[in-house]
Amino acid sequence: MKETTCLEEIDGVAFEEIFSQYLPIVYSMQSRYLIRDFESDDWLQEGRIALNDALRSYRQGQGTTFGLYYKMIFENRIRSLLRRQQAKKRLAQQQAVSIEKVGLETFSEQFHYHECVEESIYISEMLLSGEVALSSLENRSLYYYLKGEEPWMIAQRLDESEKAIHNALNRAKNKLKKKLSAAKI
Repeated sequence: MKETTCLEEIDGVAFEEIFSQYLPIVYSMQSRYLIRDFESDDWLQEGRIALNDALRSYRQGQGTTFGLYYKMIFENRIRSLLRRQQAKKRLAQQQAVSIEKVGLETFSEQFHYHECVEESIYISEMLLSGEVALSSLENRSLYYYLKGEEPWMIAQRLDESEKAIHNALNRAKNKLKKKLSAAKI
């Protein structure tokens, strides 16, 4: 990259020429990292965004070449995408299902309590059939918990202490785990 190149001087054609020089970095990152639902075009787009960011912020004389600087910017961008993908909070939000919206019958198809599909289906069937004996408080607490409500919110809704809700949820989870482990034996 020329030392006199400024972002204002770079048009679309020049940008694509520069980008084509750094395509091996994009392909290298694509082979190193797996991002769910990312296609080749997505990688190229992220590479272009990182190149734009690198062109805007690169300062010569800071002890690094533009190529290494671009690679660092691009890798940081990819790692941020991976962190967002792996965040447990977001993962739980992706799997959250409203029983009111989908109906109790289809709830068994949507229930994602465990990563294993067979266990998810089995847990759904246990809950729907009443195979796991839950108290009224356990049942209502689990219902609202699966809707995404926090224990303190459930406590207010059910006019119970937060500790009672935590205990009810723990008992319900333990009953489910016990039933699952008995089924595996």
